Amino acid sequence: MRHLLLRIALTSILASGFLAGCGEGLQTFSKYGISFEVSEELKLEEYHVDIEGQVFQKGTASYDEGAVLSAEKNFVLLWLTTVPEFTQEERRVSILTTPNIFESVGGTLQGEMAGGLSTQQIAGFEVTSANMRFTLSGWEAPGIAAIWYCPSSQRTVQLILINEHAEREMRRFVQGFCCGNS
Repeated sequence: MRHLLLRIALTSILASGFLAGCGEGLQTFSKYGISFEVSEELKLEEYHVDIEGQVFQKGTASYDEGAVLSAEKNFVLLWLTTVPEFTQEERRVSILTTPNIFESVGGTLQGEMAGGLSTQQIAGFEVTSANMRFTLSGWEAPGIAAIWYCPSSQRTVQLILINEHAEREMRRFVQGFCCGNS
């Protein structure tokens, strides 16, 4: 059921094109006990998420539910307080359903897994991920979907990257990711 709630929240996320490159400068996001650094080119936007009310709109997130997206929608970070932690099966289902939830004003964005699921320890987090291939009207790009749990804040975090070096960028991102309880 919880994976379905994440899927509902993510269904409304992607509505425009994507940026494949990385910039030289970094910007820091540090709110709600979550902090990370990404390229300045991503132009981060905060989203209000209310899973039960099925609300996903640009605006102020909360400690318990929220999202940060790049303006180009090639970076998505969604968090949700989940007590208890997602089971490995719920993680698997969340990753497997991710390719089926993207929509775009330019047509139907389709994603498919480009390989199997993997689970690995990165910076103390057990990260389950899958490489993906996205297509839209003759356009094609690689990406990754990853999900992990932050025990200190009891939040499940899902990351979606569309990037030529998606797996490397996901590892770099998770290594610098912090999610405390303050």
